[in-house]
Amino acid sequence: MNFTYLSDALASRQRYVRVAEKRAGILVPVIDDQGPPRILLTRRTESLSTHKGQVAFPGGRMEDADRDVVDTALRESEEEVGLPRDRVEILGQLDDMLTVTGDMIVTPVVGRVRRLPPLVANPGEVARVFTIPLATLREPSGWTTRSWSTRKGPVPVYYFDYDGEVLWGLSAYVTLQLLNLSEIGPPFPIADYRGEP
Repeated sequence: MNFTYLSDALASRQRYVRVAEKRAGILVPVIDDQGPPRILLTRRTESLSTHKGQVAFPGGRMEDADRDVVDTALRESEEEVGLPRDRVEILGQLDDMLTVTGDMIVTPVVGRVRRLPPLVANPGEVARVFTIPLATLREPSGWTTRSWSTRKGPVPVYYFDYDGEVLWGLSAYVTLQLLNLSEIGPPFPIADYRGEP
């Protein structure tokens, strides 16, 4: 993967920004450790109050002590999977997304990890930590699309099955946006949907 290309694409585009009281930051870690480039994901535990059992990027709600949403994403990643912030090279941010409940704005922060240390999942939040190669995500045959009804009409919801896990919803859209901005490209043209209720 050409990380200079991705970094330039993130810096030069007009990012879609939302203003909201409730904000969250998620880290989109792209592993670049001489193996195949891949993204790091988690499966949330069934005991959490929201999005239980779902595949997600590490992240969470912004706290008063956080300097900005990047700080939120790095703090949450360290708390959830033990990824030290000094191992993450921030490349930029993707579009702000509205959660399906409509009450939280999520900012995806793209980070390059050149050396992945042993990770330790927080058992109260994370049931599994795993990675998916970007080349695998580039294959159209792995994806399915379903239509969900919203107040503004039908919207596409993307799904990707991998190793017994299902990447879908906001996390899938973030993944597709990342691929779309990289030189790899998306597996198919993606709809311009950022979580409009």
